[in-house]
Amino acid sequence: MSRIHTLNARGNLLPGAIREHYKWTDTRTFVEIQRIHQDFLDILRAKGIDYDELRNALTPQTGKQEAAFLFDEHRCNPHRIAGVDAADAVFKLLPAGTTHSVLGGELIGDDRDEFARKLLREKAVIAKDLDFKHPTFCFVVYLNNLSAAALENLHEGLKPHSGYLGYVPCTYASLTKTFVTMHLMNFGIRHKNTMILGHEDDRPNTDDFNLHLHDYTALGLKVRSVQLTYFGIFLSYKPEQMLLQETDDDLEIAVRAMSKDVADFGDFTVHIEDAKFTYLTTAKDGKLALAGLNTLTKPELEEAIKSKMRSSYLYSLDWRAVPASESSPGYRGSYFNIMLEFPREVGDPERVTVALEYQPTVKILRVVTMT
Repeated sequence: MSRIHTLNARGNLLPGAIREHYKWTDTRTFVEIQRIHQDFLDILRAKGIDYDELRNALTPQTGKQEAAFLFDEHRCNPHRIAGVDAADAVFKLLPAGTTHSVLGGELIGDDRDEFARKLLREKAVIAKDLDFKHPTFCFVVYLNNLSAAALENLHEGLKPHSGYLGYVPCTYASLTKTFVTMHLMNFGIRHKNTMILGHEDDRPNTDDFNLHLHDYTALGLKVRSVQLTYFGIFLSYKPEQMLLQETDDDLEIAVRAMSKDVADFGDFTVHIEDAKFTYLTTAKDGKLALAGLNTLTKPELEEAIKSKMRSSYLYSLDWRAVPASESSPGYRGSYFNIMLEFPREVGDPERVTVALEYQPTVKILRVVTMT
């Protein structure tokens, strides 16, 4: 089975609705998701797209930046649609040869308009001001997988744009990031010289069609598209948000995408083997020291990982099935990654990618590595 970089059931209700409507068992859900994913990979191959090359745009990256660029629609080019004008300005400044998920949309707001402005003032890097008429007239273009230099070049390059207000740093968790990203839509993936989009489900996957008003070909980009069912589930990036609920459909579906056996995450314990703990606190000491974890005991580190899991989501879902042979008994296992943040006394939080093995029969999450 191929690794699923991300599976979106947070902004896509289809997987959960189908599972509930047809009363699928956990095993049936696992089989169907894996089958749909294989179909999706076949579609990408036919279009000359390597799924693994999209990984950095589909999963959070510890060494890269994320940002939400803000535009006042009333100050954008009056002869163009504001969102198109804003996105066009951003696309023209993106470095060649890189890969990014692109999200967009307007902020939400009602009589709590001052609440929105307060959140933005706390985090935004302001180029002009935040004097938009109302949050619903503030258009957002969100990008991930940005180098620090690319982010700075985008900010400086956008300053001459009449509608550009500034950007919200979204690399780390915050209430502002959660607010800004809450209702954004996945526009597509800008992969080198190609824009990967979604098209109608009644249009065949042999077609490539641009449903957007944005003219990507005018920017020298090729357009490749897949049916929105596949795009929404497997090509939609999920900015991490400060979710309050214990669980949700996104977690439930992700677990069932990598294992036929399912157990309640709340009953699990995190386990670090003694030899692994020694390795993590010696060879990996630099990373753990930055995260403030190098002084923890093994039980404390295990609890620290478990306590952070509610604020994360699962990605790099991997079901491994190695058949038995004369020299090996075979092996089956489920793996996933989470991105955790640990605050530091000075400076930004430290981000740590934790790879875990999911063992539902014994209700253990075994730490494979931390990077």
